[in-house]
Amino acid sequence: MEEHAVSASLELGQQLSLWLLSPFVAMLLCIAIFPLVLEHWFESNYHKAIVSAVLGIPVVIYLVVVFGHLGLELVADVAVDYIQFIALLLALFTISGGIYITGHLMGTLRVNLTFLAVGAVLANLIGTMGASMLLIQPLLRANAERKHTTHTVIFFIFAVSNVGGLLTPLGDPPLFLGFLNGVPFHWTLQLWPQWLVAVALVLAVYVVFEMRALRKESKSAIRIDKDSFVPLRIKGLPNIILLVLVIVSILFSGVLNDIGERIHFPFVREVILLILIIISVKTTPKNARIANKFSWSPII
Repeated sequence: MEEHAVSASLELGQQLSLWLLSPFVAMLLCIAIFPLVLEHWFESNYHKAIVSAVLGIPVVIYLVVVFGHLGLELVADVAVDYIQFIALLLALFTISGGIYITGHLMGTLRVNLTFLAVGAVLANLIGTMGASMLLIQPLLRANAERKHTTHTVIFFIFAVSNVGGLLTPLGDPPLFLGFLNGVPFHWTLQLWPQWLVAVALVLAVYVVFEMRALRKESKSAIRIDKDSFVPLRIKGLPNIILLVLVIVSILFSGVLNDIGERIHFPFVREVILLILIIISVKTTPKNARIANKFSWSPII
């Protein structure tokens, strides 16, 4: 089924004009510009949906009207990819949100650097969204007594929420889309030199900023930070097992896809992910997600 979808995409792609890229370019510009010039208006998911519909629906109509069955087939294939894509993000984000790291570490260079490095590695296993959800709260608590910490959050976004997930399809959404369209799961692992260089550069620049910021901190803030130390503990351990099951379901996608083809149902893997999501939501104490400041907004 994947080979057929790729073949259909190539066949149609050879017939499309470059001007059809304009809605995609417009979408990128809207994402970049609207939060600056229409800040409050663009905060609404309803308004984001309007922008998506205005730019997306005409393209769908054009493909179906002009290319008939071939266009309709491509639209259906993209819809399937979207469902599979959202299902994985939802699973990683929801289950990670049920794991709560308690404690209060000191906001030192070594601790903050460790958070960023561990997060960059973890992003390849539970996704950039999942790793960010898991680590951002303990990182913020560790630096709560300090005054100059904005750069730490920014570099956390760079290292964990962005470049960290390069090595597996689980790490970054675009890589998972490639996996859905036939790119081998292990292909991105060969990019480890590029990943290592990118992460090392981000961490090296962070060290420079952090050392400058630490020199600006008052002695009283550092003393309070030391007095607030509490060792880390992990709550919601069953969710770690659920995350492992999510990874296993992705690794065995080939088997699950074969089962789906035999029963003419392309979402066998997604049903498994949905079951894991429901188990996580039903079994995780609510206070764990509350403590994580968990919200469905990023998925919505």
